[in-house]
Amino acid sequence: MPSSHISVDANALHRFVVGRDGEGHWIARDEEGVTGGVFADRSSAVRFASMESGHRAGAISFAPASVRLSLFN
Repeated sequence: MPSSHISVDANALHRFVVGRDGEGHWIARDEEGVTGGVFADRSSAVRFASMESGHRAGAISFAPASVRLSLFN
């Protein structure tokens, strides 16, 4: 039986924004609102976003300190 390979379309990979919520937790969420998480520290949020975006350069942006992120909006 031949093996099948699934190719990943680079355009289908997520782009993420990383920042803090109103309680000081670190948030990483994709721009489409499909996936994300709450993290104890910045490096964990960035690591998650990097892995989920396929380690693509420019796939992660950071919210300004004055902006409070949420997973739900």
